[in-house]
Amino acid sequence: MKKVTKLFSLEGKNIVVAGGAGQIGFAMVQILADARANIYIADLDVEMAKQKVNANEELKGKVNIIKLDVSNISSVDAFYQLLGDIKVHGLVNCFHFKGNTRKLDTTSNFFSGFEEYPEEAWDLVHDVNLKGSFLLSQKLLPKMKNCDAAIVNVSSTAALGAHAWTAAYSASKGGISAFSKTLAVEYGMKGLNINCVCPASIETPMSSNPIMPKDIDTRLLKKIMPLDGVNRSPDDIASTIAFLASDDAIHINGIDLRVDGGLLT
Repeated sequence: MKKVTKLFSLEGKNIVVAGGAGQIGFAMVQILADARANIYIADLDVEMAKQKVNANEELKGKVNIIKLDVSNISSVDAFYQLLGDIKVHGLVNCFHFKGNTRKLDTTSNFFSGFEEYPEEAWDLVHDVNLKGSFLLSQKLLPKMKNCDAAIVNVSSTAALGAHAWTAAYSASKGGISAFSKTLAVEYGMKGLNINCVCPASIETPMSSNPIMPKDIDTRLLKKIMPLDGVNRSPDDIASTIAFLASDDAIHINGIDLRVDGGLLT
């Protein structure tokens, strides 16, 4: 029997957190590091990643930061080369595009109505959210075979029909869920666990949904989110991902794990 102190341990494991400079991504970095993993932050905004790591004494010397544009194959290739010969025991794809990388910008064409939705915005959302997950997973898979590795893709309840941001966003997140299930079947016999986490609204600068009516009754929100799931902390998602990345989740494969306060119940 495994002792409680050994549960969810990631000691000695190399974990790549793509999008690790973001609000949810950095919460993951902190929790995964606390579980004694070796962390590689892969993010387009390396300056923000450095600022956050340098401000946290417990992370200094434990986190590697590498610039990465997940939507660009040349950047993904360069990232792979920089990793060298290490085995990758975990990959967390935690990045998305909502018109701006760090704040909610309601003037962005990301929020255009469907009939006016520009092809450029549709392509950009899918290039980051869906193609980025494909490119990075495909590139790192050779480093993950036969070492009890895990891929955790961050989708959304928008993928499952709860509430749409835009058709582009929901479609990209739905694609991530289907993509994860397909990989789980193909690579489950090769020592990989591949799962999806589907959060509802999380308390970050990106969490407010301008599509939702401004005067929506708070009591209604509490009814549809029994655990008062709106504005939950990024830590609630990060701790779930730490579990899925650990050996203790070795028999969990190909699922959409909702972390939504009961929104879809």
